[in-house]
Amino acid sequence: MPQYYVEGLFVNKHGVKKKHATGKYPPGSIEPYARSIWANSPKDAIQIATNELEGGEWTEGPKVSQVTEEQRMRSMGAPEFPGLSSRPASKSKRGTK
Repeated sequence: MPQYYVEGLFVNKHGVKKKHATGKYPPGSIEPYARSIWANSPKDAIQIATNELEGGEWTEGPKVSQVTEEQRMRSMGAPEFPGLSSRPASKSKRGTK
């Protein structure tokens, strides 16, 4: 059974109720969704992710892939934010005289 990464934006249950009343989503009700799901197919992964929303609904997505967004961007050679890249381990100077 392969692992799929499901990513997207969804509105929580409270936001869905507000949309039915006012016609638009409240800004605080939109949340990101990014999880890895073990499923038989991408369609099954989307179905599992939709069930996890517990009354919410998708506003963007879901996007399904077998590579995370981070892995995809690193393979393209995209620049990283300063200070967030992993640094090589430095040699400790303690204990040397």
